[in-house]
Amino acid sequence: MERDKVDVLLVEYDPTHARLIKREIRDFDESIIIEHVSSGEEALDLLEKGNRYDLIIMTYDLPNADGLQVLKAIREKYKFRNPVIMLLSIKHEGLKDQAIKEGVALCVIKTEDYTARIPWEVKDCLRRGRVVAKERVILEYRPEESLVRFKINGLDVVGERGETILDVARRYGIKIPTLCYHSSVSTFGGCRLCVVEVTQRNRTQLHPSCIFPVSNGIIVNTDTERVLKARKMLLELLMARCPDVGLLKDMAEEIGLKKTRFKLRANPDRCILCGLCVRVCEEEIGASAIGFSQRGLHREIGTPFMELSDSCTGCGECAKICPTEAITIEYIDSNIRKKRTTVAVKCDGCAGYENRACVNNCPTGALKVMTIEDYLKHDKESFNIELRELLRYSLEEEAKAEK
Repeated sequence: MERDKVDVLLVEYDPTHARLIKREIRDFDESIIIEHVSSGEEALDLLEKGNRYDLIIMTYDLPNADGLQVLKAIREKYKFRNPVIMLLSIKHEGLKDQAIKEGVALCVIKTEDYTARIPWEVKDCLRRGRVVAKERVILEYRPEESLVRFKINGLDVVGERGETILDVARRYGIKIPTLCYHSSVSTFGGCRLCVVEVTQRNRTQLHPSCIFPVSNGIIVNTDTERVLKARKMLLELLMARCPDVGLLKDMAEEIGLKKTRFKLRANPDRCILCGLCVRVCEEEIGASAIGFSQRGLHREIGTPFMELSDSCTGCGECAKICPTEAITIEYIDSNIRKKRTTVAVKCDGCAGYENRACVNNCPTGALKVMTIEDYLKHDKESFNIELRELLRYSLEEEAKAEK
């Protein structure tokens, strides 16, 4: 260690884990002074008293409040900007992306050997100092054979087999523009706006980063002249198709493109054929109410024969995920899936939508109804699981009834 003394705050409610972590760190370096508390409230009290720490090690599972909530409070109220290590159990492994957003330097999954690895992670975090968390390697422990090492814009990065270039780039804070990509649905690779230059086996080509799997030794560049030229061409074509979409104008402005040289479409619309609405309807809702039709210049997205679909549940996910606001919710005053007052499952309206007898009389309170207005206010990065399952259940029941 370069410092004479290092103060570390350990927030761990399990006394056995806390004892093991303290022992491992003390045996590794006696200059590290560890102060242990068993709850988030105690950690906040210490900071309130003016205590200062070089590093915080915090477990996610804390009594009364989870670790991310405590960390958010520490960041906002006490302006703590030093590295933080978050300890996640196996069942919470999926929280690492959320932890990164809250300023965690490293997520350590609690495998059998995690206490032995903690001292090395502590040393690494202290050495890195105040490097922004999203620019760090946030991979939990994995066997060496599952890791992939390569370069992005000259930076040595580490990915995992099965990840794409876009996955790794975003984890390192490297911006790559996208239109047809969303983390909640399968990748499509349709808009091609995320193209990057990949050098592999002494051959350099342009590839869409959202579907290109990482491999050892590749060299990736995201902002070369060739890449920017390709993106400008793609944006020009999209702007000719959808000249009134503000998102496209903003993306064009970022790369210095003021207008398109191509002739504007005779009947412009806002749909860029990204397919996000088609995939979310099929994969998240299970309805498959909309899809692609026709080919070439006449290709479009819509319901069969562009009529009201019996499969549509009126959930509004297609409108919520659309990046260009090409899809809007139309309120129809009839007993179908789209209704102003409720997000309705497929139902014959035994007591009317307004009465909602199924909801009011449910003995366990399992059924819930949410207004379309409230539903569309939800964050685009997340979906209402409870509603989604309810919609799927209604479709399954309808299929059984038809049989």
